[in-house]
Amino acid sequence: MTNALAASGLSWVGIVRLGLVQTSLGAIVVLTTSTINRIMVVELMLPAMIPGLLVGLHHAVQMSRPHFGYGSDVGGRTSAWIIAGMGVLAIGGFLAALGTVWAADRQTAGLVLCTVGFFAIGLGASAAGTSLLVTLAKHVTPQRKAAAATIVWIMMILGFAVTAGLAGHFLDPFSPARLLTVSGTVSCLAFLVTLVALYRLEPESPAVGEDVYPTQP
Repeated sequence: MTNALAASGLSWVGIVRLGLVQTSLGAIVVLTTSTINRIMVVELMLPAMIPGLLVGLHHAVQMSRPHFGYGSDVGGRTSAWIIAGMGVLAIGGFLAALGTVWAADRQTAGLVLCTVGFFAIGLGASAAGTSLLVTLAKHVTPQRKAAAATIVWIMMILGFAVTAGLAGHFLDPFSPARLLTVSGTVSCLAFLVTLVALYRLEPESPAVGEDVYPTQP
């Protein structure tokens, strides 16, 4: 049992730590699904249908969420699923940026790499985001569930807003090198924040058939 996990369930500090993971997830997603697709249309003058299809792919892949939710639930501990998902998401975010840079001179190769990147983004967001919700469902007491869900979603929106604003600032004036630097920095920071936020957060798995928080007599 960790400090973040009180006897009555995950503490408010623990819930905020999960919110930081959601913030990190939102930071990578917003950079790829809003900033990068704008660059494709405005800077590279590609048809708007191309980033539209890529964003659509990212959402289509998220039909895998039930699989990840079930897997992380029956697997006992969810932290590994969240970390793996964030790793795939971070790599996908950087590959999407690299593919966008390539597309300026090698359009076919660049778009293929973007496709791989957006596929990884959808996969990583599904694994990390769904497993995080499983963690909330398993380790937050019923009395705190509504507030906990509100906190983590607000923190994800915060990740959207802050990243979009800062990315716009650091990408002005636009250059391929700036795009790679911003994308790489966001992906690395998001993954590191995830590792720190999840450190010793989750309790050891209970025995089979044992309730995590048995009802008090």
